Amino acid sequence: MAKHSIVYAIGNLGAKFIGLLLIPLYTNPNLLSTEDYGVLAVLEASLQLLVGILSFSIASSFSRWYWDKDYVNQQKSIFFTSLLFLILIIIPTVFALSYFSNQFSQILFNSINFALLIKLTICTAGIQVLNNFTLTLLRLKSKSVLSTGVQIFKFLGLLLLIIWGLKYKGLGLIAIWQAYLIVESLIVIILLPVIVMNSFVKIQFAILKDMLSYGLPLMLASLSGVILAVTDRYMLNSMQGLERTAIYSVGYKISNTLKMLITSSLSLALLPLQMKKIGTVGSEAFFSKVMKYSSFLFAVALLGLSLFSLEVLKLVTGSAIYWEAYGVVAIISFAWLFGQLKSNALIGITIMKRTKITGLLIFITSMLNIGLNMFLIPIWDIYGAAFATLISQIFFFISVYIAAQRIHYIPYELRNTIVLIAILAIYVIVGFAISELDILVRLGIKALLLISYPVVLYFFNYFDIMEKKNIKQLIDTWRKPGKFKENLNRFLE
Repeated sequence: MAKHSIVYAIGNLGAKFIGLLLIPLYTNPNLLSTEDYGVLAVLEASLQLLVGILSFSIASSFSRWYWDKDYVNQQKSIFFTSLLFLILIIIPTVFALSYFSNQFSQILFNSINFALLIKLTICTAGIQVLNNFTLTLLRLKSKSVLSTGVQIFKFLGLLLLIIWGLKYKGLGLIAIWQAYLIVESLIVIILLPVIVMNSFVKIQFAILKDMLSYGLPLMLASLSGVILAVTDRYMLNSMQGLERTAIYSVGYKISNTLKMLITSSLSLALLPLQMKKIGTVGSEAFFSKVMKYSSFLFAVALLGLSLFSLEVLKLVTGSAIYWEAYGVVAIISFAWLFGQLKSNALIGITIMKRTKITGLLIFITSMLNIGLNMFLIPIWDIYGAAFATLISQIFFFISVYIAAQRIHYIPYELRNTIVLIAILAIYVIVGFAISELDILVRLGIKALLLISYPVVLYFFNYFDIMEKKNIKQLIDTWRKPGKFKENLNRFLE
């Protein structure tokens, strides 16, 4: 799991690094105005929404069926059936939605001038769904290197095309969405051999019916989840305007680094292992430790990003107007921590195939999020949107945890999770309290806070006796520089 997580993390780190490289361009007023960046944020949210709608959560159903012992001999025909279903759904839907691009432009931006951008967004979403589904197959087969290679190609291609179109051709927002469409189309060509080698031309109607029955609640859950993820930018645009949406989106994008680098990387690596672990001896203890260790890793990264968020913004943005987003980074990062915990807690519901519960909880959380945005944005502006996301994610985790434990108990270390979050919150608050100090003093204190966090957890008995023993053994093993190559080879075996 660790090896595959690291490989996926390399791809996701590359994606986020490229994203950070693009922020100076996006926030450069000579290339894009603040309002342009606000439009980009709304379109990116729309792309996310469209991918959620068009995917029909087939990838989730496919993941559950692929390693089911009753269907192992039918994996290729199940893949072919699922892919064909997506193609037959996506093509007419993309044409239908594109026909109404003028109307969508008027609704979102009070102008029809963005109709072409909306058409490009719709087409990109359709192709991206097909690519994501094929990449799901690679992850289920633990082909992490190939999957990561495709991701690296994607984001390098985007980087080069966007820089070329934005900086040297002066195409503005058109450059960004043309780049997305071109790169996604090239990935289809790259993945064609994978599709051919893993397909058997046979339509499994009965299995597809069962998958759709299983996936329908997940589809509704996915759609509600996407709505939960994009509501803040839509409502900020509607209530506060494009400029405030742009500032918020910069903070959101930087905090999203944690979600991509840690949550996504771990989820991709864990997916096949979790499916195989279901029903085996010791699986509950495994799922419990996954929550503990993944949340610890996330918390350390969250602390580092939150403490230095202002310095990061000053480094990567092209205008001082975006520095205001440093508080948004910390708040949204905490939201993703609870999202990480929720993702782990969901395994009990997945084991019992009770997906209707997930759909209901996401729908309730989405409605809560909309209400919180309506109430908090007029009061706290961009911070209102951030707190709406945080409160929604806390509610979502607690409700999923309670529901999952009732139908399939897993001995999670809840006391340690509370300690982890409480100390983390105190450290982040201290970091914000010293933000007005001299930069050298401020950076020194922040570095000390970051280093001391795991030590404080150690003395609060966050780690049990066996874990402390393993930590000591790990330090003893890796502290000798001469044995680094030997230790690395052993890890990669």
